Amino acid sequence: MQASNFSFSVRGFLAALAVAATVAAVPAQAEIVSATIEEVDAENRTLRLRVDDGDSEARMVSARVGPGDVLIAREGAQVRGELVTLGGRLHLQNIWPDDSRAIGTMRNLARQLRRDTLQRGRRAFRGIGEPWPRFALFDQQGELFLSEGTRGDYVIVNFIFTRCTVPNMCPAATRRMAETQKLARERGIENFRLVSITLDPDYDTPGILAAYGDSRGIDSANFHFLTGPEQVIADLTEQMGILSRDHPEEIIQHTMSTTLVDPVGRIFYRVPGSNWSAEAFIRQIERHRENERES
Repeated sequence: MQASNFSFSVRGFLAALAVAATVAAVPAQAEIVSATIEEVDAENRTLRLRVDDGDSEARMVSARVGPGDVLIAREGAQVRGELVTLGGRLHLQNIWPDDSRAIGTMRNLARQLRRDTLQRGRRAFRGIGEPWPRFALFDQQGELFLSEGTRGDYVIVNFIFTRCTVPNMCPAATRRMAETQKLARERGIENFRLVSITLDPDYDTPGILAAYGDSRGIDSANFHFLTGPEQVIADLTEQMGILSRDHPEEIIQHTMSTTLVDPVGRIFYRVPGSNWSAEAFIRQIERHRENERES
């Protein structure tokens, strides 16, 4: 009889655990809000926000944010995100800049990029000697990045995503980009930028990218991690020769390619796949500079 009671109590305990786990797995309902950051408490990863409720009077709330979001939070900045209660506390997650001028610029260039991709059709892929696409995305600081703003600089471009765990793919590519950044400085190349565009914009917000770079000791002075509208990313991957698809185990399965753009915006070197070296790209820049001086 005692064994039976013990067996019953264990089953009841496990059943209760199962119910609790099911409840915990159900996401809390999120409220989409537009807000102004009034105060940043970096130590406690908390933002004091003035939430605009449209016709109603604005309300003040305090919300916890992710480690990357607090790194780039600035008083007076306009943001949009999901306000949700977790563990009895308000959290603001999936945070994006909400600057109307920046968003307007991004939308305008996105429309042009979409038309360009459609017009190019089967020849959408941009080869050596062609200019790289005109586009606008947000970087890991939440600032608007314009491809045209790189004129005068050499730019190395690749595509990655922060949740990638395949060692010889995105993690290796980011390490090589950081190595190239260091080598360029050692060789005295100042007009130089690195650009990594996410393949996972639904997850990779500016704050997520900021945390990704910070955890790897990336110097963000001339290293831009970019994110933004899914269609812009799709058009860029098509024009830059990247194939990607959803995958149940790897999240996103994709090809890799690393491209070098010259100071007038033309593609002049590309290495497909993930096997490339910092030295090879720096040598290409040095040769290109030498040729430009001689011409």
